Amino acid sequence: MSMTRHDIIMKWTAYLLAMALVTVVNYYVLGPLPIALPQLLPILAVAGGTLEGASFGAIYGGACGAVMSSLGYLGPGCIISLSVFGWLAGLVTQYLLRRDVWGHLICSVVTALIWELWTVGARLISHTAPLEVLLRVALPELLWTLALALPVYWAGRFCCVNYGRIYHE
Repeated sequence: MSMTRHDIIMKWTAYLLAMALVTVVNYYVLGPLPIALPQLLPILAVAGGTLEGASFGAIYGGACGAVMSSLGYLGPGCIISLSVFGWLAGLVTQYLLRRDVWGHLICSVVTALIWELWTVGARLISHTAPLEVLLRVALPELLWTLALALPVYWAGRFCCVNYGRIYHE
């Protein structure tokens, strides 16, 4: 059964509202707390790819990256990287893993590790801080990101289940 234009608009609206919710929780609820700031938008991009497929994941990841970029993260590099994360999660869960919570968790762990390694590596190369200092920030950030990967998945899954899948196998 093919989705109508109205169905697709409703699905995208739901996913964009999920993105707004995750952004508010990540940066305006958790941000002021004395904890390491998790990186939930890359995980949401992965959820979009896991649940809806590679092309949706790429577009949704780009939108998540645009939001992160507007909040001061990496500029266009953030848009491209989150788009790639969403696209790859869609491909991996289509051909190697299942399109379920386990596929999402595996893709989320890989994404979070790549994100933290990239961030630490870039700051290490630019001599921003010594490795010990960077790891004191990156490890708690990684743990908080992974601890919140399931609630982020559930936000995406709500959109997927209640508004139908876009991809066709």
